Amino acid sequence: MARDKQDHQAALDAYRKAADSGYASMMMDYAYAASAARLGRTEQAFAILEQGVAQRRLRMLDVLEEDADVAPLCADPRRARVVAAARANDLAYRAAHASPDTFRYITSDIARFWSVDDRLGMAADPAALMEREYLDSGTVGLHGFVHRRIGSGEQLVRRIGKHPAYDRAIRATTSRAAAFEPEIRAGLRRFQALYAAAVFPDIYFVIGGLRSGGTASPDGLLIGTEMYGRGPDVPVGELDAWLKTGTADIDMLPSIVTHELMHFQQQLDPQTLPGHAIKEGSCDFLASLVAKGNFNAHLYRYGYAHEAQLKKEFLAAMDGVDVKRWLYSGAPDGERPADLGYFMGFRITEAYYQQAKDKRQAIVDILNIKDVKRFLADSGYASAP
Repeated sequence: MARDKQDHQAALDAYRKAADSGYASMMMDYAYAASAARLGRTEQAFAILEQGVAQRRLRMLDVLEEDADVAPLCADPRRARVVAAARANDLAYRAAHASPDTFRYITSDIARFWSVDDRLGMAADPAALMEREYLDSGTVGLHGFVHRRIGSGEQLVRRIGKHPAYDRAIRATTSRAAAFEPEIRAGLRRFQALYAAAVFPDIYFVIGGLRSGGTASPDGLLIGTEMYGRGPDVPVGELDAWLKTGTADIDMLPSIVTHELMHFQQQLDPQTLPGHAIKEGSCDFLASLVAKGNFNAHLYRYGYAHEAQLKKEFLAAMDGVDVKRWLYSGAPDGERPADLGYFMGFRITEAYYQQAKDKRQAIVDILNIKDVKRFLADSGYASAP
């Protein structure tokens, strides 16, 4: 994307186009304003932010207060007013989303996708059709997923075109997402009983082109449902090595939703390998306390079978910032699956929880880690046989 390449003018043009198309995402509002700020367009940046806090209840206090992208705005007195409005929005949001019985569970983007998919083969311009009738017409959650994972209608059409048999076969399974609502709400009620400060954002189930199973964002929990379309009759021959291990059965939806919910609660800014591993693995661990299954089950089978060697390698690399061998690396390395940092982070977090006398306080600690090295030391995992 243009913003990732530091092409701020191209990014600004893209965000303006999205805004003109009716996109309604906090992440996109912020990125739009940040692009204007980077170009020295202070008036435009504040106009975007002020509209965001007033109309879309933009919160995002961490980036508004600290992100370098909005540093050019810091000296302007309007920034303090924007931050104050965002803080008020955050307090109101937390009060309105304090119950696992009232958040919105939204699956309408799935049906919209399949309606558009039915017409792609007859469309003169499939990418334009996808852009207009699926992405532009989607929910706030889908708009956020476009910004973070999809990119454009052209990119989405190209991605699904690589896996046509898989795409056709998962229609029925992805359409079952709505049926998991009672189970997911029940799991989140169990979490609330363990963590009184929990916040329960809206959950959006979308089709995103096999790029991500889910993410937590200010707009809510965004779940790439097509990553959970596997089943006995679903062909996987078109999938690459990462997708063959990264896709899962639809029954794993409660696990991934609960994992992403933990990210929504989490206060952790990882800088090193242990930080990144604990960030992910702790969410797996906390999800395991309240939800059935584990969407990363293949990692854990390998992890438990090779834990001694993995632990030795991980501790030797723990002061580094290169996480590729452990996280976000894509394809497996022979029999060794990618993303084993999830397993290592899980085991460290589990050790911390098990040694804690006050389990409720342990959950608070896990979600609010300030010092990763201290957390690892207190867990006792590194010194355990």
